[in-house]
Amino acid sequence: MVRHMRYLLILPGLITYIFFLLVPLGIMTAMSFFKPVWPGYKMEFTVSNYVSYLTSPQFLTMLINTLYTSIGTALICLVIGFPFAYCYTFKIKSQRVKNYTIMFLLAPFLIDWTIRSVAWLSILGESGVINSLLLSSGLISQPLKILFTPAALFIIWVQTNLLFMIFPINLALGRLDPEMISAARVLKAPPYRVLYDIIFKAALPGVICGFTFVFVNTISDYVTPSLWAGGMQTLGLSISTYAGQFLWPQASAAGIILLSICIIMLYILFKIVDIKKLVYE
Repeated sequence: MVRHMRYLLILPGLITYIFFLLVPLGIMTAMSFFKPVWPGYKMEFTVSNYVSYLTSPQFLTMLINTLYTSIGTALICLVIGFPFAYCYTFKIKSQRVKNYTIMFLLAPFLIDWTIRSVAWLSILGESGVINSLLLSSGLISQPLKILFTPAALFIIWVQTNLLFMIFPINLALGRLDPEMISAARVLKAPPYRVLYDIIFKAALPGVICGFTFVFVNTISDYVTPSLWAGGMQTLGLSISTYAGQFLWPQASAAGIILLSICIIMLYILFKIVDIKKLVYE
């Protein structure tokens, strides 16, 4: 009996997982096969929700926009976050400086989401900080239109999700012995070989983990594109539109399709590298 007591520790998480993830997912899956009747549904089996959604003229455009913005944001976060994580891990020696750096990175998350959203008006707007600096420096002659464009979406998503890329890479690099880098340099290894064969390969589990965090956060976000993307249509926005019109079967079918895309992408990512190396090795 005592031997099995430790399994009680997983019981709260298991109950939460079942009732707040599996049960709603099962309900959503079942509803996606119901016949839509506004406002609501009729419990008659049909696959028309999937057929009409997948064959709609807008589906391919929404799919491309969704994957383009989500994967693009993850890649931008990787390009910015990897050098930052490397410098934070190996170049910053003072623990006090590291603590202040963490505080700086976490500071935006201490501000309410609504306030952060409104703040972008004063940063990216035609009279905002960026345009004011560019105009005063003479680099541009008239304000740039940044807000309500895909560029604004990328900027906002990168700022929001960069931390989720940096921390896993930092965790992976923290497990790398710096003496391996020094030994490779002593043996006259080219810098690009040191960077790729030692540093990047050691950080690869963290890269995949960070890429997963950013990809999942962005592909399911519909509020930010609806506010700042200037009318760009994504799969998440289509789900929100269906739900707002009380078309629950269509919304459920679109949600299952989006979930399937996420699962396929995550399967591909986890086939590249075993992220359990972040913990177990």
